[in-house]
Amino acid sequence: MRTPLILATLALGAGTACAPTTPGMAQTGAPRECFFTSEVRSFASSDDRHVYVRTGRNEVFELSTMGCSNADWSHQIGIVPRGGGTSVCSSMDAELIVPDLPGGRTTCPVTGVRRLTDAEVTALPERDRP
Repeated sequence: MRTPLILATLALGAGTACAPTTPGMAQTGAPRECFFTSEVRSFASSDDRHVYVRTGRNEVFELSTMGCSNADWSHQIGIVPRGGGTSVCSSMDAELIVPDLPGGRTTCPVTGVRRLTDAEVTALPERDRP
């Protein structure tokens, strides 16, 4: 388990359509499928295509990329919301920032976001559990 470095953009008055009106619930009353970048507590990745993040609400989300080199060995990542929001609900909402050697960084567009069920989290290999 690694503690992430979360990079957030500053936005005044900008909201997103998926931001829940009640914590933990979407507007329909179903469990939310979004997370706020400020809620991310840890992450794990064993390949360059999937990063798993755990939020303060103990939810685990899978972030898919087309290939984000160094994500599987990095001790820190940044999740930068796109479009001025603070939450991540879909692939259009975020980019990963991963440290690169020497002293640089790689930006990786997120191509998919989904919240895992408890059974899916339990089934993850240990190295992929945030």
